[in-house]
Amino acid sequence: MRARNFWVIVAGSLWLCVLGVVGGVAIDRYRFEPQRAEVIALLGAATDSVNAQIAAPREARWEAALRESREAFARNDRIAADREWREAWRDATRARTWESMTAVGDAAMLMGEPERAREAYLLVLFRARGQHSLAGVLRASEAFEALGDRAVARECLRVAEALPGLGAHERELVRERSQRLAARGHASWSEQ
Repeated sequence: MRARNFWVIVAGSLWLCVLGVVGGVAIDRYRFEPQRAEVIALLGAATDSVNAQIAAPREARWEAALRESREAFARNDRIAADREWREAWRDATRARTWESMTAVGDAAMLMGEPERAREAYLLVLFRARGQHSLAGVLRASEAFEALGDRAVARECLRVAEALPGLGAHERELVRERSQRLAARGHASWSEQ
């Protein structure tokens, strides 16, 4: 009998607790109903503000580092320019986009570091190929052509030809660039 009385008391206590919670919620809802619309409006305004901040274009970390590197290079501070360029390299590597590495390679060229630029442009090629980006592969080809490495520039164009999903216009663009590169190669051989 004692065990039964114990369970009846426990069940009754739990029932009273549930009834108290439900009653408290109902009373609070009734009491705060007039202020509810105001609170919802404030939350909506706060959400809109946060969404606007998220949607606003922000400078990526690698962009900020490149800007600092260019400014230091303009001041003739090679140590700071090199430090910021390395920071941009790390951040662009984390960004995993061909555009970020293109900017890093271009900055290396500006600083007179063709070896670093070559490494960056190789990453541009690999990332663009992985992302099936014709624009990225063609940009890598142009960069290697600017470096004077026509063999790698031609290989970039072969990669571009093999990208999936190219239409007739894109294939024609790649063919024209291949012909232009071949013509420049023959012109430089005849000049020697």
